[in-house]
Amino acid sequence: MSRTARGLGVLAASAVLCALLPGTAHAAAQVSLSVTTADPDYATNVTLRGTGFQAVAKAHGGVYITFGWVADGAWQPSRGGSAGATYRYVQDTEDKNNKGYQRYVAFPGSDTAASANGGVMSADGSWSTNMVIPGARFRAVDRAGNTSEVDCTKVRCGFITMGAHGVVNANNETFTPVRFAAPAGTANQPGTQAQAPAPAQQQQQGTPQQAGQPAARAATVSSATGVVEAGREVTVTGTGFAADEQLTVTLGPSKMFLAPAKSDAAGAVSHTATIPADVPAGAYTLDLTGASSGAVGSVPLTVTAAAAQAAPQPVAAESSTSDPVPWWWVAAGAAFLLLIITVLFLRKRKKVEA
Repeated sequence: MSRTARGLGVLAASAVLCALLPGTAHAAAQVSLSVTTADPDYATNVTLRGTGFQAVAKAHGGVYITFGWVADGAWQPSRGGSAGATYRYVQDTEDKNNKGYQRYVAFPGSDTAASANGGVMSADGSWSTNMVIPGARFRAVDRAGNTSEVDCTKVRCGFITMGAHGVVNANNETFTPVRFAAPAGTANQPGTQAQAPAPAQQQQQGTPQQAGQPAARAATVSSATGVVEAGREVTVTGTGFAADEQLTVTLGPSKMFLAPAKSDAAGAVSHTATIPADVPAGAYTLDLTGASSGAVGSVPLTVTAAAAQAAPQPVAAESSTSDPVPWWWVAAGAAFLLLIITVLFLRKRKKVEA
């Protein structure tokens, strides 16, 4: 067989395989939280919901979810970041009955799904799990075993997602910030002391306001429309924030976290927020809060019910009781058929030229 024939055969087989390989669900990954603020001195339970993650069917691994600190800039593992250097998190075991500081969400059909203490990701890239924030101060351990103290009243902390089991995936790397404030009058969860208490000298620093965190100030936020359908996007603009600061975006009154925004050098922001499709219709406020300045801007928003989707057409029942033919058999057969056609064509062409 000539080199040309072999080359065409390989190309044909590659094209067939690429066409038949299963796809993966992927949009813009984001995480929403059930609470806006956490108690700095006591544990806080929180429900996390992820959407738009890349779900790789039957692949090894999935997504790790941890609570901790991330550095400004490129903290992500896919951009060269590493634990202890660009991000630090609360340590926990990978057991299903751990303390709730760390979760593992497996890909659908993964060989590690049995150990997923955060559940299994849906085919559309969504997941939901419960976690615990152990207070504003915790100890983190890097890869070399060095211990460092993290005070979330002084640095930005929140929930971190990244590829699990050593599989780096930039599409599944997110950071969702959490603010800390002591509840008025009572603790967030009476009797539930944080599992990772800070050293005595840190505990004496008091509340975030006493530790030097700036008092909240007003910002101006507006939107071109006051009505949006659940599952759709709404664009808001605002001024009065600090320059180049990260902004938390929440949908009230339940204070559901949406994808964060960022102000420009003048402290202005233009942000497009996606309203989750399962948000009930009603009156809400979209709140933007500066992570460093504490500036808060709100805009009223009416959410309407998502448009009903057309009912799927019924699928005819399989007439055969035998197992379906594996996709790779189909791919191999198609590639072989294309190879034969290519060889016959070249031989015929060679005879004609002779």
